[in-house]
Amino acid sequence: MKILIDGRVLSHSKTTGIEIHAIKLIENIRKIINVDIAKPKFTNKYYAHFWEHFILPYKLRKYDILFCPSNIAPLFVPRKVKLIYTLHDISFLDFSSNYSLFFQKYYAFIVPKNLRRADKVITVSKYAKHTILNKYPIEVRDKILYIYNGVDCFIYQNIDYKKDNYILFVGSMSKIKNYKAVIEAYKMIRNQDIKLKMVMPKIDNLKYDFQMEVKNIELIDFMNQKELFYLYKRAKLFIYPSLYDSFGLPVLEAMACGTPVVTSNVSSLPEVGGDAVVYCNPNDINDIKDKIEMVLDDEKLQEELRQKGLQRAKEFSWEKSASKHIKVFQEVMRS
Repeated sequence: MKILIDGRVLSHSKTTGIEIHAIKLIENIRKIINVDIAKPKFTNKYYAHFWEHFILPYKLRKYDILFCPSNIAPLFVPRKVKLIYTLHDISFLDFSSNYSLFFQKYYAFIVPKNLRRADKVITVSKYAKHTILNKYPIEVRDKILYIYNGVDCFIYQNIDYKKDNYILFVGSMSKIKNYKAVIEAYKMIRNQDIKLKMVMPKIDNLKYDFQMEVKNIELIDFMNQKELFYLYKRAKLFIYPSLYDSFGLPVLEAMACGTPVVTSNVSSLPEVGGDAVVYCNPNDINDIKDKIEMVLDDEKLQEELRQKGLQRAKEFSWEKSASKHIKVFQEVMRS
């Protein structure tokens, strides 16, 4: 079984959820089996997509399986090669106005073709599987399954840090992540001494409508994983009222760091949070504000959420995710 993994997103200069998924999954798959990685030599995303469709296919002649973990697969995959393809979500359809016109059209064209060609389609939650099945019932039929993301719990839990006086939000600068509601809710809370830190890397394919001049808010464009880990650990509260998430990796990371979480009661987020977080209505700023204050005002609740979050996070691991992916590889080879 000779496997080539499409590492297109490994060439990206910034690591958001899609990149972290690919990095951690590939790293843990390689601990178990031998695989080869192919990736473009340049960081330009347009070149990377050209590479995906016109250069990557030539590398497949000596392989049995191509695994594409990051939403896009080549248009032309040799018939003898089994294609395993991960589609994280269909936000380019459900929230099309959030993306550039080129991105919308490109994904709307390429995704159904990838789904039809794939021997197996993987996504990252029950919710994501449901939305993809609803939109592409013929293309995916009986070949779609979900495998949860993981988190490096042992890294996050080893060291305790004193909590600082700030609320943390982590997400792309996207309307889907509902960052404006975070700001509006923050402006309404009684405790005006607490700060709000917002880690929001800009992504090329998103439209932006963002202006901020609010006291005590710090906007951070990008942080590496180690820096982000420190922010998670020291935050008094993590807020994530996302409108749509195929998984919600920041919620899992915050729980693994022992930080109380307030998150949305929609999409995949209840799958990840379970009973270890406080849920809010992402479309109701007053409810977001009330849930933030409820946690900040109750030290007993903070400790309860911290303990529950640490235990919940242990249910998700990249090792488990990698093992389930390898079983899919083996199943496809037997078919």
